[in-house]
Parts: sequence; C-alpha cells; structure tokens
Amino acid sequence: MRQYEFSDDWFSKNLVLFTRYLGDLKGKPCRMLEIGSYEGRSLVWLLENVVTHEAARIDSVDIAENPRLRKNLAATGSPEKVNFTLGRSADVLRTLAADTYDFAYIDGCHWAVETLEDAVLSFPLVKAGGVIAFDDYGWDDPEQNRFGRPKEAVDAFLAIYGGHVEVLHHGYQVWVRKRPPDQVARPRLRPLKWQPYWWLRHPRKALLSLAGGSTQKR
Repeated sequence: MRQYEFSDDWFSKNLVLFTRYLGDLKGKPCRMLEIGSYEGRSLVWLLENVVTHEAARIDSVDIAENPRLRKNLAATGSPEKVNFTLGRSADVLRTLAADTYDFAYIDGCHWAVETLEDAVLSFPLVKAGGVIAFDDYGWDDPEQNRFGRPKEAVDAFLAIYGGHVEVLHHGYQVWVRKRPPDQVARPRLRPLKWQPYWWLRHPRKALLSLAGGSTQKR
C-alpha cells in the first residue's frame, strides 16, 4: 500500500465532481494544469485515477513548495508525469502555450485579484471543450480575506466570460466547460445611459445643443 503524508484533507469532499467531469479523460493523453499544489493530495488522486496514460501530464504551479509534495508524488510511482514550477502563477501562466490543457484547477491564492488573474490567464490555455474548476468559491475567513475572496473573482469572471463557458456546477466549487468558438453566446448589451461619443453620430444635434438651440427641423 502506498504511503502518503498529508496533514489536511480539503480535497476528498470534491471527489464526486472530479470523477464526474474528469472521468472520461482516464487512459487518454490528457494535459492538466493545477494552480496551487500544497501537499499534492489532488495531484496524487489525478495521477492514480485520471492521468494514467503514459503520455498524460500535469503542470503544477505554486509560489511555495510544501516539504511533503515531492515525497507524495514519488509514492505514486509516476512523479515524472508532474512538472512542478515554483513561482507566481501570474508570471508562470504567461509562459504556457494556448489551447494546451484539458483541465485547469484554480486553487492558488484566494484573494480576489489573484484569483481573477489566474482565471483570465488560464482561460486561453484550456482547449475548447476543456474544463476549468475553481476551489473554495464559498471560502470566507475574516482573518485572511482582507484582500477579497474567490467568490468576487469567480462572479466577475462569469459575468464577463459567461457566454464563453457552460456552467457545470455552482456550489462550494464552481466548474465550467469552455465552449467551442462556434457555440460562444454573444449577449446583447444595453446601451450606456451616457454615451460620450454620441456627437460623432449626431453632429447637428451636438452643435445645436452646445448653442442652446432646438434640434427640431423648421
């Protein structure tokens, strides 16, 4: 039996979602991206249950390396399938190739700006039809959330990218699937109440308005 060293288990409660939305990738040469690795519990599960093809790989990014991470990966028997990069996700994600990943797991810094940045930078890296999952949408720790929470970031992402994704699950975690280009929904936006360039379309009205005159024809 493989021996792992974990001090916390924040992952097992999400196994239903991981199995439901990633199960079809098992045995395939998939590519996965994980932002935030901690002790490697999610990486271990992916290696054992999804990333089983000899060509399948996971790119993992974290700003710090937990002392247990390498040992836990080694215990899986296939640590070579994980490429761990130490650094800020905002920097590392900018170096990765677009349309590469079948799955991106966003579980790094939980502050709002950082979470939103991870989401925006990860989106072009995921293939059409690929899945993006956000952990801890419901996280709210008053001692640590002085710079916001994942919720505000995920809500902002969905507000802007909503037409580009299909929401698969919306609970403590949020899972979305990236739509193919021909399925992107383009919402009709309401016009702004104040349009600063309206005078370019209506120069006569603009001049009369400045002159204090009427815009009605005589």
